[in-house]
Amino acid sequence: MVGKSDLDSVELQGLNFNNRQLEVVCIETFKVYDFCFQSERRENNCFPLGTLTIPPGSTIACRIKDTTCEEIERGEPNEQGRANVTFSVTIKAKVTITNPEGNVIFNQKRIFGFTKTVVLCAPEGTQTVCAVVNASCGPCLIMGEEVCCTFDLCIVIQSLALVKLLVPSFGFCQPVVCEQVAPGPPFVCPPVLFPPQCPPLNNNG
Repeated sequence: MVGKSDLDSVELQGLNFNNRQLEVVCIETFKVYDFCFQSERRENNCFPLGTLTIPPGSTIACRIKDTTCEEIERGEPNEQGRANVTFSVTIKAKVTITNPEGNVIFNQKRIFGFTKTVVLCAPEGTQTVCAVVNASCGPCLIMGEEVCCTFDLCIVIQSLALVKLLVPSFGFCQPVVCEQVAPGPPFVCPPVLFPPQCPPLNNNG
C-alpha cells in the first residue's frame, strides 16, 4: 500500500502536477540502468567476384537483409557499477550487380561480424539488450576481384533489471550518445523510436 508519506516525498522533489490528484503506485517493471546509442561505420566489407568481369556502366545495389546483436562478455563492475560490456554484431548483406543492358550478372549474400565494447552502468543482477535499429549499405566500389561496401549501423544498447518501483510518468525515455561519430547523410541515428504521444485533452467543461 502506498501511503500519504510516499506522496509527500514525491511532491517535495518539486514535481508539479497542475493541482491534479496524484496516484502513486507500486509497479513491477524493468528499470533501465543505462540506455545509449552508437553510430557505427564499417568499411571494406567485400564480396568476391571470382573471374567475373564487370562491364563499364554497371549498377551496384547493396542491401542489409538482417542484423543481430548480443552480449558475449562482461567485465567486473567497478564501485559505481560500471562495466566493460562486449557485444557481437552480425550483418547479413546482399549485393546485386546489373549490367548496362539491365541483366543481373552478380547476386551474392554474405554474413559479416565484429565485436563492440562499451562502458555501461551494469551492476550485478542486470541484463543487457542490444539491437541494430537502423542500417544502410553503400557506397560500393569494385576493388580488384572484389566489390567492397560500407555499412552504417545505429546500435541501441540497454542494461536493465526487474524491480519494484514507485513512479509517476513523464513520457518516453530517449537514449544518450555512447560516443561521437559523424556518418554522412541521409543516415539518421537514432531514428524515431516511439510513436508520438497524444496531446492532453482540453477539458473546458
